[in-house]
Amino acid sequence: MSHYFSSAARRTCALGVLVLAGCQLDHSIAARTANTVQIVSGDRQVGAPAAPLGLPIAVRVLDAAGAPIARAILQWSASDGGSVMPDARGTDVNGIARATWTLGAATGVQRASATIDGSLTAEFTATASPSRGPSDEIVLLELSTPDGSGQTVHPDYVAMPSSWPGAAQYLAITPYPNGNASYENPSIFAGSDPIVWSPPAGVHNPIVVPTQGYLSDPDAVYVPEYNQLWIYYRAVNAHNVIQVTRSSDGVHFGPSTIVAEGPNHTIVSPTVVRRSPIDWRMWSVNANVGCSASTTSVELRRSSDGLVWSAPETVRLSQAGVSAWHIDVQWIPTRHEFWALFNAKTPGSCTTPALYLATSPDGLTWQTYPSPVLARGAIPAFEDVVYRSTFAYDPDRDIISFWYSGARYESPNYVWRSAFQRRSRADVFAAIARAPDRALALAAPRRNVPPLLDAP
Repeated sequence: MSHYFSSAARRTCALGVLVLAGCQLDHSIAARTANTVQIVSGDRQVGAPAAPLGLPIAVRVLDAAGAPIARAILQWSASDGGSVMPDARGTDVNGIARATWTLGAATGVQRASATIDGSLTAEFTATASPSRGPSDEIVLLELSTPDGSGQTVHPDYVAMPSSWPGAAQYLAITPYPNGNASYENPSIFAGSDPIVWSPPAGVHNPIVVPTQGYLSDPDAVYVPEYNQLWIYYRAVNAHNVIQVTRSSDGVHFGPSTIVAEGPNHTIVSPTVVRRSPIDWRMWSVNANVGCSASTTSVELRRSSDGLVWSAPETVRLSQAGVSAWHIDVQWIPTRHEFWALFNAKTPGSCTTPALYLATSPDGLTWQTYPSPVLARGAIPAFEDVVYRSTFAYDPDRDIISFWYSGARYESPNYVWRSAFQRRSRADVFAAIARAPDRALALAAPRRNVPPLLDAP
């Protein structure tokens, strides 16, 4: 190996602009100069003063041709007494560097930056607000849907790791303007704040469209062995067909693959948990005849690859007086148990009045609780229906973030909205363990409105 190193290369390395590999004593490795530092995710978050933000901040370093530069060194800084701790010394193979931003003690807008060569800078802003810790505030989401209505149902949340080249978090959701199922097809939104979401740059929503019927119940899963985002969904016509579409960037989604199917209403709201490359589980609701059913059951399928699934087995999950209609299940590693969040239907109708939480060590036998997480009437937009919802648990702060959906009847239609709420785990479990007198009063119909007999 030659140890010749030009004086020009030495000067460039001193400036810290080159990929680290270019600063090794090997003239066969070409030097590449950074031209752009662009924000990938983590901008415009809202967090508590003197606390880490919920999502990392991330930038991508590109050369003049727009290609990512690996192992580039950035200088991170923060205002107002805040601090930034990089996840690694340099950028990864995708040219991305991530860092944890801890806000300063002051309230209001704060700034952090990532700089290379003292001149190329990407600046982040965040708002320090004491109210963004756990609270009972329910905030409506403003989503730009393909149909322009902003009405949505079936949210599903997924957070992505640092190896992912796209956004740090996604919300899969379906538009549902005034209950029009022809628009009810999976769409994807990205964001760095749990309330502020927008379609990823370059995406075409909805990400899949039906040849007949409609597509509903999206469920998002990150698959590390492929570094891909998988979106499962239910195709509905006279049959239920569960399909999955896959993406390597959160923008471009490939052809869908059929993974399960059955008669109509027998595989409702599939929710998938991947615990390892060979341990996959899918829960769904068997609603037999649909909305007019008096009861439903929850079923579990298993897979070793997320594509080929076993026959279903019925799990033990029951809630007094109601039955599960749509469900979201997650494995909580720090607590060694599964959690299920499900809206429950009354006999003969899909006007689901409440949202419940259940826990299980094995995914088969579930403990339910007497009171719901949320009941209709909690906010005006959910006056008449609380529907399929999703959640994320943060073990470091011991808080649960919820993304709800629900509806209010505004003659002659139901108007569907989604919303966000963050609560402490202790408060949630204390509330659902209480006697259900107040919750049942909230869940009782408050107006004379027509029941949902053909629901999303």
